[in-house]
Amino acid sequence: MRKVKISRVIILIVAFLAIAFAIVGLTMFILNMIDNDDPANTKTPDPIVSQTTETFDEFTIELVDYEVFDIDEVDFKFVLADLKLGDSEAIDYSLTSLYTDESTVKISDYQQYIDELDAAGYYVGAKAVDYTITSDMTVDTFRIFIPVADKAKESLMLYDAISKAEIEIDLTKNIGDPNELKYSTGTDAPIATEDYVISVSNAYIETSLVKDGEEYNYPSTVNIYTFVLDVIELNDESLTLEDAIFVPSSTNEEIHALDASIMSMKINNFMSRTISEGDHGALFFEMYAPHDSGISYSGTLRLKFSNSDNWLSIETEMN
Repeated sequence: MRKVKISRVIILIVAFLAIAFAIVGLTMFILNMIDNDDPANTKTPDPIVSQTTETFDEFTIELVDYEVFDIDEVDFKFVLADLKLGDSEAIDYSLTSLYTDESTVKISDYQQYIDELDAAGYYVGAKAVDYTITSDMTVDTFRIFIPVADKAKESLMLYDAISKAEIEIDLTKNIGDPNELKYSTGTDAPIATEDYVISVSNAYIETSLVKDGEEYNYPSTVNIYTFVLDVIELNDESLTLEDAIFVPSSTNEEIHALDASIMSMKINNFMSRTISEGDHGALFFEMYAPHDSGISYSGTLRLKFSNSDNWLSIETEMN
């Protein structure tokens, strides 16, 4: 009888512990379900580690490189400065924010200086100068034309109104070669046929063109190359230039001259015009700037006149 009683006690204890563990487990399960379903649950998630790209908190400007040009034919010298700009967003900069220690000079009023250089036969477009300072990037480099009124000046201070940067430029160093600002076809000899004699003079970069009375705008990656033609002699009374094509030897692409609606303030556009003996005019070609594209513009200038089905071809070389 004693052994039976002890066995019953053990069974009761085991049953009690099993029931107790079951109750505790069920309670914890219910509490966890309630916690997950509670919309007011404010459990703090584990922190997420993210990577961020470098950005600018404010506008910056710095000098990367420069060239100084002092040309006898004009009464000023100038700097072509490579400036690196950085901003917190895409760059959109106005030249009105840039000035020097010469109070008589405004960098944003560059056209008067460009025109004077053009008249003297020098074309800063050969150096791929930027006049519109915009970019989709937050860091970019631009080549800026900076006039210097005092030709005896040996040092120039450049200031930016936004960042308050002060940049000193030594005008006695990095002297540029003015010959690099000229483009030449190397074809000055007259071209003679049975019907006419025409001289194709040096080619240059045109900067001032108009269309329908307004300024002709084109991308900053493009230059307008100009061939000047002089009609020396005609056997007939008149002649019409029907088409003109330039073919770069590096690409063999046929580039047609801009049509008659594009005009220069300095010289007539010969396209589609009836020309006479003694006329002086030009052909304008819109081509990618060599600085940006790596293209060398030696090639062939082809002319189609109204008096013949044949094309006149002139081999050219841009120096």
